[in-house]
Amino acid sequence: MNLEEVKPGQEVVILGLSGREEVLEKVKAMGLRKGRRVSLLQKIGRNLLLKVDNSRIVISKDLAKGIEVQ
Repeated sequence: MNLEEVKPGQEVVILGLSGREEVLEKVKAMGLRKGRRVSLLQKIGRNLLLKVDNSRIVISKDLAKGIEVQ
């Protein structure tokens, strides 16, 4: 399943990332890496609010579709 399919309140582990290399570099810089635990806090329109460690970040649903989670 991908990150866009996760329900608010769920915690998941990132299994892999796909997409263009320049986009993946930005995603990794935000702390989204393979093996990292991520909680989906809220879906806001076309964006997702995530909790990664002690940080909160917002990504688009399109970007979330390229993040495989379990």
